[in-house]
Amino acid sequence: MAIPAASPLADVQQIQGNILRPFGGTHQAFVALSFRNDRPGARRWLTGAAGRVAGTLDVPPRGEHRLPEGRSLLNVGLTAPGLVLLHPETASHLTGYDAFWNGPLGLRRDDNGRLTTTPALLGDVGPSDPRKWVVGGTGPSVDALLTIAAGDAETIEQALRRELAAAAAAGLEALHVERCQVRREDGKRFERFGFADGISQPVVRGFEDDENRPGAPVIAAGEFVLGCDGERRPPAWKARPVAARWMHGGSFQVFRRLNQDAQGWWEHVEELREPGEPAEDAAARLMGRRLDGTPLAKPGGGNDFSYADDPEGERTPRYAHIRKVNPREDVVFRDRARKMLRRGVPFGPPFDRENPDRADRGIVFNSYLTAIEDQFEFIQRRWANNPGFPASSLAEYGRAAAEPPGVDGLDPVLGDSPGAAAQRLPAAVVDKIPKAAYGGFVTTTGAVYAFAPSLPALRRLAGEESLV
Repeated sequence: MAIPAASPLADVQQIQGNILRPFGGTHQAFVALSFRNDRPGARRWLTGAAGRVAGTLDVPPRGEHRLPEGRSLLNVGLTAPGLVLLHPETASHLTGYDAFWNGPLGLRRDDNGRLTTTPALLGDVGPSDPRKWVVGGTGPSVDALLTIAAGDAETIEQALRRELAAAAAAGLEALHVERCQVRREDGKRFERFGFADGISQPVVRGFEDDENRPGAPVIAAGEFVLGCDGERRPPAWKARPVAARWMHGGSFQVFRRLNQDAQGWWEHVEELREPGEPAEDAAARLMGRRLDGTPLAKPGGGNDFSYADDPEGERTPRYAHIRKVNPREDVVFRDRARKMLRRGVPFGPPFDRENPDRADRGIVFNSYLTAIEDQFEFIQRRWANNPGFPASSLAEYGRAAAEPPGVDGLDPVLGDSPGAAAQRLPAAVVDKIPKAAYGGFVTTTGAVYAFAPSLPALRRLAGEESLV
């Protein structure tokens, strides 16, 4: 397809790496920085960092040997406070992006227009209370978020020391450093519950790169990169803001540090399995995939499947994680405009089921998108933690009984625990939720909403010339 000259896709090298083309690499690190309210120091630091940031084509394509020894890659995200400190005039361009502007702790409005907070909207309460977070919580404000990737341990440490030294030399403060490492087997990467991860990713229309991924939906680039055309939307949906010119080629970044109680998860699985049934089969029902990533909906493997022929969830339960967060039928769920480019990576040691422990482990959920409210927050609120989904949407299309209202349950990975659900939901709903359709084994321990500008925009942000 022809790419308009004005589209950011006409020169993908100006888009930061890790957005269109994932960094990969066995090792990654995330660094949260405070500018300490020092504009000259922040601009001085960004002048140097902008020269080290990877463009899209600096990242090796999938399928090639990823990140050879001695090579590292850098991505820079800036929060709303960080952008406004660098250039106060950007505030007028950012306030329309409600979730980004207010951040993971900010004041928001619920569906009825009542004043609430982002943590309350997303369920970051109780064990996930921001007062307990290690990054992005009630301490000093995060102004910048660095993503560093390398293929070996020595190189990631060298790159990390370089970035920390550069930040310190400019008077910045490192608030948090998160080291992550991917476990790979047979060409697949695994998260800390033990499941193959990163399987279902969209293809970006106009940047299909150099691989063919059967079953991957081809989604308009405007869902991931500002300044590009997005998916068509029903007219009832709230219009998204028109991005300022300097924001073109950039992408919003949602970072969430999620602790995984792997021991509790597998103990829960043991309670759910039928007599004589392998624990792995019971776990597959919760996830919707087997440990090796094979979907229950397509036992032969592959990612080209839907649930249209399984409305009652006989093969893939309607509460299964992959069905809750990716229902795979745009006509019913309008899910094409909910896609994200997920770049998550695990932290902490892999879990050994033979020698269980409760070490600090989990996953850094890291995604790129153009509408935090419509994409990440919608999936979290309206799908994963909504006991009536997908039954509510299926009923509208005659795929499920409309009366009485269906209760499928919560996402067993991201959803509430029974105690948290009892505090949030009516008793009549809680009583109908199957035991398997509860979560409580993933806890939020940090969150940052950032914006990853294009390379030219990073250089402009480092200077004194107005962006207006």
